[in-house]
Amino acid sequence: MKHFYITIIILSACCVWGQTIQSPEKAQVETTAVSRSQFAPNPTVAALLSTTIPGAGQIYNHDWWHAPIFILAEGFCLWRAYDFNSQADSLWDLRNSLDPETAEYNQTGTKFDDAIAERNTYIWIFAGAKFLDIVDAYIGAHLFKFDDKMNAPLSLNFVPTTNSVKLTLDIRF
Repeated sequence: MKHFYITIIILSACCVWGQTIQSPEKAQVETTAVSRSQFAPNPTVAALLSTTIPGAGQIYNHDWWHAPIFILAEGFCLWRAYDFNSQADSLWDLRNSLDPETAEYNQTGTKFDDAIAERNTYIWIFAGAKFLDIVDAYIGAHLFKFDDKMNAPLSLNFVPTTNSVKLTLDIRF
């Protein structure tokens, strides 16, 4: 299963950062730096990146403040789930070494159940954060050029001429 995840990550990286073969004439025409007005992220790629790596879709979308939020949230949830799982494993081993008729056996069983419940809670929180990560990357890619498209449909302009000022009303449909 570990190899499956590594393969998915490598394939995703190849799809996103792979280079296409271009003719020398076309390569000379294109500039090396892509400006924000020319870049348009693909929502599907952004969602797939966020699925595989926390915050990668936000980085792809240039949402620089969203990425660390998701990286930290998902990392924290996984760390706490792992920590509670380790506690549950040690409590299980301790409980198996005790006599079933003692009070310590019952207390260890209760602590084990609490650790499992905490682990499951953090796994569910991680799943919610992962879902929000994917949705945020997908919507962020769709709304990447939202500010550019949101010009006012009505604009009133004063245009100076040689003898007067002309008033123009522009209506965009």
